[in-house]
Amino acid sequence: MPWLKSLICGAAVLLAPAAVRADEHKPSAAIRYTTDIIGNVAGGERRDTHWIGRLDLDLDSGTGLLGIDGAHAHADIFLLHGGGFSDRVVGDAQVVSNVDAPHAIRPFEAWVEAPLGGGVRAKAGLVDLNSEFDLQSVGALFLNSSFGIAPDYSQSGLNGPSIFPITSPGLVVAVERPRWTLRVAAFDAISGDPDHPHRTLPGPFFRSGALLAVEGDVKVGVGGELQVGAWYYTDRFERLDDLGKGRSAGAYVQYEQTLLGNDKSGALRGWVRAGRATSDVNQIGVYAGGGLTWGTKDRNYGIAIAHARLGDPALRAFALALTPRGRSETTLELTARRRLAHWVVVQPDVQYVRHPSWGAVPDALVVGLRLHFRAGKTD
Repeated sequence: MPWLKSLICGAAVLLAPAAVRADEHKPSAAIRYTTDIIGNVAGGERRDTHWIGRLDLDLDSGTGLLGIDGAHAHADIFLLHGGGFSDRVVGDAQVVSNVDAPHAIRPFEAWVEAPLGGGVRAKAGLVDLNSEFDLQSVGALFLNSSFGIAPDYSQSGLNGPSIFPITSPGLVVAVERPRWTLRVAAFDAISGDPDHPHRTLPGPFFRSGALLAVEGDVKVGVGGELQVGAWYYTDRFERLDDLGKGRSAGAYVQYEQTLLGNDKSGALRGWVRAGRATSDVNQIGVYAGGGLTWGTKDRNYGIAIAHARLGDPALRAFALALTPRGRSETTLELTARRRLAHWVVVQPDVQYVRHPSWGAVPDALVVGLRLHFRAGKTD
């Protein structure tokens, strides 16, 4: 796709001189640090405690970049430490902490965005796909990675799509109306370098086709929103049953609703999300999850469940066909979040993981404490 490569590379050049934004008009900078002190107290691979963290430096240009009304640039450079908790301690496939990743210092996002008129905007550069697609706004309260972007989507590709912890170049175009939004995008199909997860630079670009994404969001009644999305990789992947190559694609539907109350006095919100991926080349064929939250901007409580199921080819490839319980992994999460000051948030969390890694290890009980610090630009 020469046109996509040229546009994204041009966007990266435009981003370089951009500073940052404090409000919608002025440049700004902010520092964020999210850390989990998290332990597996029963089951899983073994009992242990990890200190996991993500330090972000956010830079924004403010609007009016290069004299274009409404145009702006953004960069996010982060440092990751303490990763490997799910991989080495819990053994779960869905990942109990959404900051758990291999240690690295790298640019996470670096993009420019501009209005095109008529309620249309375009964004190009290193883009977090999950900031535009499969965004679970109610589920954002929770620590488990499945409540950020669901595993039927996040598992796809050779190194995942363009999401945490490493992104790829992409172009997003959105048409926004008062009651509905339509987004379409094309991303480089390979995020980073799968053989070098700690590498600072993202890695070579445009090596293996594209990931195409589309999503439509519709406001429903008062406080409701329906999301329907789909994704597709242009290149084929090796099948899990070693019978040649197959297509990687998927679709999902999500509904969010404010059930009671309001932001000032406290609101009860809920969401459900279901998705499916082609099982010939993707391990997780079906996912369903959702939950409830209650609270205000400064204090929240929540309960959520995430259920992921292997497809038949993955089940056979893992030699678990004779283990009935080995088809699915289910996580129940309870959490509470309290803002102690404008710059610090504290969040105790408990998760019970049923059949981690499809029953390969005992059920796990995970207890954690998240701290979130912020200096600079406010939310």
